[in-house]
Amino acid sequence: EEGRAEIMAFVEDTAAFMADFGADVIIGATAVRGLFDNGYQEAFGLVSGSSPAVLLPDASASLAAVGDSVIVGGHSFAVTAIEPDGTGMTRLRLESA
Repeated sequence: EEGRAEIMAFVEDTAAFMADFGADVIIGATAVRGLFDNGYQEAFGLVSGSSPAVLLPDASASLAAVGDSVIVGGHSFAVTAIEPDGTGMTRLRLESA
């Protein structure tokens, strides 16, 4: 139809990036690759601490549910939130278990 724009989803193949820069992440009994971040966070100068999270391809993140155990670098975490970003990646918010 004339004048109608097609909208195409942007899909990036992250396999090579995850292989080079990712960390081993164990969700349940399944090992996947993801980008782990445990950066320091501060809110209004009153509350501070780390904010662990792992960024995974949607297919890998689909293995997790809130409350599940996730192991990264030998440390055990519990999934507190699942945040898909609409680009094929999902961030799992974690807390130390």
